[in-house]
Amino acid sequence: MSPTQGTAFSSAAIPWRVVPPLASTALTMVGAGVLGSLLPLRYSAMGYSPGVIGLLATAEALGFLVGCLYAHKIIVPVGLERAYAAFAGMKAVAILGLHFADSLPSIAPLRFLIGLNAAGLAIIVESWLNALVPNEQRGRVLTIYVLVYGLFFGAGQLFGQNLNVRGPELLFMAGIATTLALVPMVAIDVRAPVLPHGVTLEILKALRTSPVSVLACLLNGLILTAFTTVGPLFGERVGFDQRHIVILMACVSLGGLFLQWPIGYFSDKIDRRHALIGIGAGVLAVATALVVVDRQLPFVLLAVLFAVFGGLGESLYAVGVAHANDRAEMSDYVALSSTLLFVWALGAAIGPTTGTYAIQLTTPRAFFVYVIALTLGFTLYTVWRLYRRRVGGAAESREDFLAYPQTSPEIYAWLPYHKEPIGPKTPDEPKVPGVSVAEPARTAVDEALPPTA
Repeated sequence: MSPTQGTAFSSAAIPWRVVPPLASTALTMVGAGVLGSLLPLRYSAMGYSPGVIGLLATAEALGFLVGCLYAHKIIVPVGLERAYAAFAGMKAVAILGLHFADSLPSIAPLRFLIGLNAAGLAIIVESWLNALVPNEQRGRVLTIYVLVYGLFFGAGQLFGQNLNVRGPELLFMAGIATTLALVPMVAIDVRAPVLPHGVTLEILKALRTSPVSVLACLLNGLILTAFTTVGPLFGERVGFDQRHIVILMACVSLGGLFLQWPIGYFSDKIDRRHALIGIGAGVLAVATALVVVDRQLPFVLLAVLFAVFGGLGESLYAVGVAHANDRAEMSDYVALSSTLLFVWALGAAIGPTTGTYAIQLTTPRAFFVYVIALTLGFTLYTVWRLYRRRVGGAAESREDFLAYPQTSPEIYAWLPYHKEPIGPKTPDEPKVPGVSVAEPARTAVDEALPPTA
């Protein structure tokens, strides 16, 4: 960041400066929400089996994974503005192209492109926020970003209550929203001075640091992200109409958005492994209740169960990342958190296929049996890890809980808790300080580079 840009910020100007990228995020999330609940119903109406529908969702998840890994190679040569226009345009074209795609070989590449371009858009928005937000404001802006991301995804889902899943309307709405996301970006009056940088994945180091966190993030992808695809098919097979299915899926999204903050706050007060065990027990209880659900259950109670399932499932990721960072050195935060994001993305790629085949080969409730089996294994392993730890071991330093969106690795490169310390560290210095305004500004590239030995 140049000196003139660094001194241009003021506490009054910050909220207005972040409006354009947040508005663009809101529009892309409306489009994603419309597609999230209705595409599985659309393909079911076209005669595809749940297993094939799961494979199509896997194609999109793989596109997202590839985008997180390689989108910076597209962004760096052309700059953020042109890259954003390219990603938004290609995503809109891929969405609209689904109207003309009537076979698996034509749909799968389009879903892959949707995921890839979604990752590129998230990387660019988070790079701009890096330039627009000073260090002391970043925790608050992250909260706003997560709220915008979740609320407008849920709003997009609710917009689809009365859309004809066989017709082009849902694709037109999602494509238009994605195209309109270009408009707010022209209002950004400062160029992000640092382009995004690739982050090295360190799976083995993450496993050594906190295997429980790695499994928590993987489990989130395997069950909750998979439920985005499986949930509408579950509701359809149980006998709900489109309106009720959309409301139930919006409850999952909104529950995942709002419940993770109180759960995260509680996890700040106790050993986070206890919190993860409690989350696992809660998921087991809700999944067990959903195994026996039928049409006689009051819809409001079912909606509450879906919301709690979403909240507990989403908290697995956020608390898992926080626990890993509690156990890591500050210089490792960016690489570690980014690695956990990729572990989640792998689960998100596998989960839709395994979950949809479970309901195809047996019954609609088989998905929750699958959830129970995976969550029980995770919970028992976490209990074993907890009591395997040496009694009276050194206390871990703690970072305050933050709700992380599963968007791109760039989010971890600019958060204040993920700053590598500048200068020598004194013994009395806290492990996770905020970076003061007086300290020299560090770039996203500096933070993404591995620490020198």
